[in-house]
Amino acid sequence: MRLPVLKIVAAALTLLAWSSNPAVAQSPLVGQARLISVTGNLSVRRASMARVLAVNETVGIGDELVTDAQSEAVIQAADGSTVHIYPDSRVIYNEHAAGIGDFLHLFFGSIKVHIEKLSGRPNPHSMTTPTAVIAVRGTTFSVFVDDTDATLVAVDEGLVSVANRRSAADEVLLRPGQRTWVRADQRPLRAQAFKGRSERADMMPGQRGNAGMSGNAMSGAAMGGVMDAMSGSALSGGMTGMPGRLGPHR
Repeated sequence: MRLPVLKIVAAALTLLAWSSNPAVAQSPLVGQARLISVTGNLSVRRASMARVLAVNETVGIGDELVTDAQSEAVIQAADGSTVHIYPDSRVIYNEHAAGIGDFLHLFFGSIKVHIEKLSGRPNPHSMTTPTAVIAVRGTTFSVFVDDTDATLVAVDEGLVSVANRRSAADEVLLRPGQRTWVRADQRPLRAQAFKGRSERADMMPGQRGNAGMSGNAMSGAAMGGVMDAMSGSALSGGMTGMPGRLGPHR
């Protein structure tokens, strides 16, 4: 009879933590993160329950985080690393959970990640999307996933390796100012230069205004054609936005 009682106690403690005062900062433990800023709402699905998180509340291993079209948020891990979740995005936070080697899994939308170095040394992390495996060592980069599951990775600082999930050994190495695209049936495109910040790496050179990726959307089929064209030429500027609901609204 002791095991059911322990389960009931654990569930009660979980509910108590969720109902505690969110205005009091909760320092994240190893494997956790904390919501440090939000515009609109950040929804979390945890243990088959869903609710809206408040600033300073914790994000746990396996939590599913969702923003709507008017919302974005920043979470901070225990080591100081941050994840900026842009509008219309869905991501699972793992932080090296047992049996899970990935820091994050981005289902769709866009995020910008800063991995904090540990005492000046590399801090290896990896993350996944439906089509890509991304490995980093203390760096700043952005990741976008469109409605066809194609993935764009762009780097501001450090080094990032990108591979197709079907062939993880076939990597493309990105340096600062470089990006690549990954589609389900192809290896990553060769590294190509972009100008400006990584969260704007999809923009055409000379485009103006505050619209992000969602403001310059095109169909999945059209983007596929652009990706095919890119595989044969190196571009020094940005490119037209990805399809669907993506993008930093800055």
